[in-house]
Amino acid sequence: MKISQVMELTGLTKKAIHYYEEAGLIQPVVNAENNYREYSQSDIDKLVQISVLRQLDVPVKDIKDILTKPEMLKEQLELHLSRMNDELKRLEKSRGILQSCLKGFDAAKGELSQFTKQLSVLNQSLEMDARKREGFMKSRLQQIFPGNFGRMLVIHFSPFLNEPIDTPEKEEAWMNIVAFLDRIENAEYVEEMKEMYEMLTEEDMEKYAAFSNENMRKWSRISDEELDRERERALESVRKMTTDPDLQSVYRRTSRMSEGIKEQMKRIGYYDTFIENLKILSNDYAGYNKKITEFYTSLNLKFDDKGRIVEETNN
Repeated sequence: MKISQVMELTGLTKKAIHYYEEAGLIQPVVNAENNYREYSQSDIDKLVQISVLRQLDVPVKDIKDILTKPEMLKEQLELHLSRMNDELKRLEKSRGILQSCLKGFDAAKGELSQFTKQLSVLNQSLEMDARKREGFMKSRLQQIFPGNFGRMLVIHFSPFLNEPIDTPEKEEAWMNIVAFLDRIENAEYVEEMKEMYEMLTEEDMEKYAAFSNENMRKWSRISDEELDRERERALESVRKMTTDPDLQSVYRRTSRMSEGIKEQMKRIGYYDTFIENLKILSNDYAGYNKKITEFYTSLNLKFDDKGRIVEETNN
């Protein structure tokens, strides 16, 4: 079967089909005479399954196992059905409250002061409903903490802000973060920090988002061997810096700004409140944070009496 027929039967683009082939999810036969790929019915079946699983947000790395185990496909479909049923229940609840609210509006005959209590109930219901949806934290943080600093915060933690708030422990952690953001909304930041965030462009934001997402993925999945290589690269950079006065000078300038920002963040409770509660809201972030902390601790770096960064020996 030619790729044009496969595209028609599966609804996938040529690029997507080739991508799944390169990922090893399908293995079409290559015709030796014309070098064209020839797709079998088995390939079609797999591509349809892949398309469904991707729409259910199953990662490509997990799909290969699912294709060989039909019971895993069933589990994914049952999980999605369960989520849909939960969503229907939430929508039905919100629908009932909204209908009641509209009846109250008609009864109040335009007197909004008499309508406020019902609006408050609706507002609380919509808020609680939204909290149980994936991606709620990301959108809400941008509302609560506006401006470039808030956008950078969301971009930086984006991979860890998609989990729903679906347990009492997460609920408490979220309320702690909201209270924290409300408390520091008008906080004064160090001058370097203000300038840095005010100068950011849309292009800067996009570049930082791409870098941040890639960095988070790398550190979340890093192996012990890759960790050793990262450690050696970091130490090699330090060694080069100790012999290059220009690099030392640049590092001292950026380090002063970085330390000023860290001190300000510590003072407003960023590490004790925001970071600690985010660990509760996202198991992935808790693991990532632990790995990063252990990595930098293992480098054993310090500043000497001339302000230079050096390796600390155990002697």
